[in-house]
Amino acid sequence: MEYLFVIWLFISLFGSFLMIIDKHLAIHHKNKKRISEKTLILTAALGAASFMWITMYLIHHKTRHIKFTTGLPLLMVLHGLLLFIGLR
Repeated sequence: MEYLFVIWLFISLFGSFLMIIDKHLAIHHKNKKRISEKTLILTAALGAASFMWITMYLIHHKTRHIKFTTGLPLLMVLHGLLLFIGLR
């Protein structure tokens, strides 16, 4: 069980890091290729939704995209349900 927590923590920190990098690229390197929304959503679906949601509002990135403002909380609920079912 401890290994799952460490893996979840790593994925969550990685997701937050991706959000921060994408924000940096959006501001400072407008002509450079950015991190795709598909990659961000996939990372959130793999377990990083909660950390990415917090990061999203802390750095004000993707806060106008419905895909993120509703998708990340829905993924958090789904992850919570899966955790609840898995711990039973």
